[in-house]
Amino acid sequence: MQKELEKLVNLDSGKITFKDSQIDYMLQNIGNLNPHLRDDVIYTLFARVFFENSLTSEQKAKIVTSFVNSKSLFKGIEQPENDLVFLRTFSALLGSLILEDDKKHSILDTTERNTIFIWSICYLKKEKDFRGYVKNKGWAHSVAHGSDFLGSTLSHPDFMANNSADIFAIIETVFQNMQGPFIDDEEQRLAFAFFQGVYFGKIPSSDFNAFVSCFNKRIYDQLDQDERISWFRLSSWFKLLQNWYFYFSGNKPIQDKLLEKIVDYNKYIGFSI
Repeated sequence: MQKELEKLVNLDSGKITFKDSQIDYMLQNIGNLNPHLRDDVIYTLFARVFFENSLTSEQKAKIVTSFVNSKSLFKGIEQPENDLVFLRTFSALLGSLILEDDKKHSILDTTERNTIFIWSICYLKKEKDFRGYVKNKGWAHSVAHGSDFLGSTLSHPDFMANNSADIFAIIETVFQNMQGPFIDDEEQRLAFAFFQGVYFGKIPSSDFNAFVSCFNKRIYDQLDQDERISWFRLSSWFKLLQNWYFYFSGNKPIQDKLLEKIVDYNKYIGFSI
């Protein structure tokens, strides 16, 4: 089956069609520990056929039903660091693909859509395995993949945020669960998800600015000379601020608030003239 799928990867745009048996195999192996099969074949094919709209409505329904019923997004999430992280994080990417397609073709019913919205917010609050690239196994990258999933919710026209604090709690929880520095550009993916939330009107600008001020103070208040993780959190927060500053280039009130915090950081570190 792997060789069949590898041949499909090399087909020109719009030429891929799937047998149901191939979809079943892909769903069963979405978290396979072989990085070539998982990343370069299965995820690549899922991404292409969703973006090229090459799936039948029945095949899309099969994928959605499997995604919801399997709950693979949360498999092993309470256990210590383990290989199930690949199943979870690539399920998060599949969830993002489903939501992006739903924006264009309305493939979900209301219950499915709301379930996936809720899961995209819950996932990063529950995930604790923050490994990026894993030797011989490829990308786990839970914060990045989970952020992509969250961004697909925060940019979805049917998503209604009842409570901005519930969404900002994702950042608070991710930072609390950090055990070391992020090294694989996780911050820019997390920043972009929240930028989408503001850009698409799901998070009020006033709430975003209030969060930035409040969380910025909390980050400095928890600094401890003898606790390196507190400094890793400060560094990651600074990277979020930097990314937001450029993402919000068209929103001066927010950009001014971000610049204020960026300048404060540089003064604190001693990079002022």
